[in-house]
This record gives sequence, structure tokens and C-alpha cells, in this order.
Amino acid sequence: MFPFVVWLLCAFISSACGSTSPTAPTSPAADFASQFDSLWTTFDREYSYFAHKQIDWNALRSAYRPRALAAGDQRAFVDVIREMLANLHDGHVYLRDPGGTVIATFQSPAFVNWDRAVWQQYIAKAGWTQGQVDWGHGVLDGVPYIAIGGWNATSIRAADFDAAFERYRNSPALILDVRMNGGGMDSLAFEIAGRFIPSPINAGYVRYRNGPGHTDFGAPVQRTVSPRGPWQYSGTVLLLMGRRCASSNESFIMAMGQLPNVTLVGERTAGSTGNPMTFPLAGGWSYTVSRWIEYTTDNQIIEDNGISPDVLVTATAGDFASGRDPVLDFAVNRLARR
Repeated sequence: MFPFVVWLLCAFISSACGSTSPTAPTSPAADFASQFDSLWTTFDREYSYFAHKQIDWNALRSAYRPRALAAGDQRAFVDVIREMLANLHDGHVYLRDPGGTVIATFQSPAFVNWDRAVWQQYIAKAGWTQGQVDWGHGVLDGVPYIAIGGWNATSIRAADFDAAFERYRNSPALILDVRMNGGGMDSLAFEIAGRFIPSPINAGYVRYRNGPGHTDFGAPVQRTVSPRGPWQYSGTVLLLMGRRCASSNESFIMAMGQLPNVTLVGERTAGSTGNPMTFPLAGGWSYTVSRWIEYTTDNQIIEDNGISPDVLVTATAGDFASGRDPVLDFAVNRLARR
């Protein structure tokens, strides 16, 4: 799972899901006591999921502070910090070394229902048109198929999607696959969703920490997605999803799932939302802190829970070993029969 975690975290960098503070915080002094206390206090003040995850933050301070202060060097100190932060099991909490390398604090054990090698065998038969790095489109057994691997400008631009989408304007149905998409920028995800949404919709809510207590939050803020472009697609859409879908991709899935012509197919999403902010340690190191709680349209917390599909279709390692993608097979067969 480690390559996926690194890929997912890299998707957050330079994105709305991995935003930095508008006013850069001051780095703490280089001694380990100053660094530890600065990090612990920042989490205590900013982190959004203590109550939801039932974390005793004071107990973790007592357990890890002596070990951190006894570390032999900066890397050993960071290793202790990483171990402490792993207790949050939060994909949006990670460290970054002075060279910019992301160091995950949590690796989900969930099996991912998408395999790149098998997927490439499928799209090789689809008359595939490759977009930027992580998206493209084609036709599988007469069914239009679009895959979007990330919500960031290095993966897809709204204008490029629009140009490709035009050719499927009159198709009665299509498959939209985001199983490989770990997130990125909410704004871009909602721009693409706007090509399917005929009128503004509620895409859930967020609440930010706004006080010193772990349960101090502001009022819920509704997330609204509006139509975009000269026309909206109204045909049948099967949206393929799974455990790799996180962060802004879960926001996208939540928005699309409100539409009557969209069916969510696959497995539950990752349950990883946080809108993190970056804070400094000494020596060029930094860390991120999740700042919000994101809720579904019926006020369920997404973190750790994920979003359920309308139609559950599972995949196993054995399926992929034999060259099969059950989720994509289900979608193609269901629409091809039409």
C-alpha cells in the first residue's frame, strides 16, 4: 500500500487539500523540546478530529515527549513524531523533509479495487485518447468511458475535459471512473461536476475549529456546486469508486451522487478529508494539520467512514491476477445491454 499512500499525499501538495497558511508561521527553535512543544500545541489548537477519533492528545504528549527529547538527531526526532502522529490514522497528516519528500504517518490497509496494469489492458482496446498524466477517454464495447486520476492541474484542466466531453454529448450513457483518484483541488473537481449538474446542489458541509477546545467548531458551511459550461450531460452515468478515492474526490463523489441520473458503483471510499495546513519544524522540516470536519449531505462525518456506493461491486487480488476488472466489467456490461 505504501506507493499508493505516497501518490495520494503528493496529490495534496500545492492543492486546496494541502494548503499552506496565508501568513507563514515562525519555525520553532532547533532544540527538540521547542520543536515538540510547538507541534503538540499547534495540533492541540488546530486539529479537527480529536473527538471523532477519540484521541487522548495529552496522553500522547506524556508518552512521546520524553522519547522525542532523547532522540540522537533530527531524523530520529522526526521518527518519534511520526510514530506519535500515526495514532491519528489520518491521511492528511504527514511530514515533509527539507528536500520536499512526503513522509506518511498513516497507511490504510484497505484493498484498492483498481489495478493499473489490468486497467491498461482494458483501455488498450478502447481507442484510448490520453489527456494529461492521469486522465483520458475512449469507448469500451460501444460505451463511452472517461477516467480521471487526479484533481490537480498536472492531471486535468477543465478546458481540456470540456473539449473531450463534447464528443460524448449525445451518448445515452457513459462510465466515469475515478477509482484511481486520490484527490487534489476541490475547485477543479467541482468544475468537472458542474458539467453534469443542471442546477445548484448541496454537496455536503464543513466545520472548522474555532476555539481552544477540541470540540470548538464554527457553524456548518454548506458546499454548493453549480452548473458550468454551455450544456450539462443528462444521460445515464455510472461513477466507479473505491477505497483509493479520498479528499476532494470524495467531495466530487458526494456532489455527483446527488444527481438522479448518476449511480455510484464499486466500493466505499477512503474516508479521508481534512483540508490541512502546513506548519514548520526546524531545519526545513514541516508537517500538516487537518483543520475541518467534512460531512455528507445528511450530516454524516466522512472521515474514517467514507461514502457508500449505490451498487456494491467488489474486486480481489485474484481478479487482477487473472487480468479481470470486475468493477469495470459490471459497468460496461450493464450499459452495453442498453
